Amino acid sequence: MTFEALLEGRPESLQKTAMQLKGLALRVDKLIHEQIFGGTKSKVALYSKGKPDNVLFGIQLTDKFCVLYLHYTDDADTMSLKIEGDGKHAKHVKLTEMTPELETEIKQVMKNIIRASRH
Repeated sequence: MTFEALLEGRPESLQKTAMQLKGLALRVDKLIHEQIFGGTKSKVALYSKGKPDNVLFGIQLTDKFCVLYLHYTDDADTMSLKIEGDGKHAKHVKLTEMTPELETEIKQVMKNIIRASRH
């Protein structure tokens, strides 16, 4: 399965946001690896470093949001991102667009998560 399958049938603005997030995830560290999982209704892109089970981030699209999943949020500085959820392994941020300021903040949070994952 490809990242493009994740985008199929979703609003164009959310597709653009998802592509920006993918670019950030893959550029924040040269050792980040992308895996796509899912079935016909729900798909998610997971980004890991080192081992496939060391997931750091995830991207999923709905009809209303581009959801960025963040792991290690208990240990990493998530700055002013509006983190939601009470998941044991990941929490999320719901996005509809990406401003340059938000992109800069997400990039730093991703770096913080990579650092936190080493402990």
